[in-house]
Amino acid sequence: MGLPAAIPVAPRAIEAEVLSQKPFADFGTVIENPAPSLIPSLQVSSLPPNAVQANQGSALKYLDVTQMVDLYGSAPSHEPAKAVMNMFVCAQRSLLPSQNVGEAGRFPVKILERHPFTTQTFIPLGFLSPSSSDEGLPVPTPTQTNGRLPGRGLPDLKNIRAFVANGAQAVTYGAGTWHAPMVVIGRNPIDFVVVQFANGVAIEDCQERELEEQEKILVAVAKPHHGWWKL
Repeated sequence: MGLPAAIPVAPRAIEAEVLSQKPFADFGTVIENPAPSLIPSLQVSSLPPNAVQANQGSALKYLDVTQMVDLYGSAPSHEPAKAVMNMFVCAQRSLLPSQNVGEAGRFPVKILERHPFTTQTFIPLGFLSPSSSDEGLPVPTPTQTNGRLPGRGLPDLKNIRAFVANGAQAVTYGAGTWHAPMVVIGRNPIDFVVVQFANGVAIEDCQERELEEQEKILVAVAKPHHGWWKL
């Protein structure tokens, strides 16, 4: 007698949340203008927190909007790292169909990656305002902590989350944060400048983990709101 057929396991579905700093804090930093309606001028008497006048009053400078972290001194190879800026041109992804009226579809998360010794900042290009019709989806997950350095364990899939970011937002993932590769959903590709440290040792610069069939996750994406991207 043959073995019984395995019972298929349906992927777990999670909803994408609107990106803001508070829910994203466990994974990194959201970079955005905290006062987009404020026009820089020498006549501005009350400045937002962490802002100073710049360029003869024609600009506001927000200080230390994100932290770049280089932990390569603790990498096994001891190969020194340098700061690098790369540009990714990301095509839009297809969504799986959904029966839910409010959903545009569902994105299947099949692989996660991390950069164990560096932060990584994603900066979308080409958006004049948050009113773009293209979207991106940050999908980070905590790490099962196993040691003092960030990212020493496997991804904690029970606490994976997904966020919808608009075109006026950038994000920095903390060192060692597991996340899905860049995902663009919309009508057009999106260009990203990505800032991080790297030492050229592949296993120390980027580690990937493919999810088993029973681990795979579907991100429910709401029907487009005018002006959002999903990374």
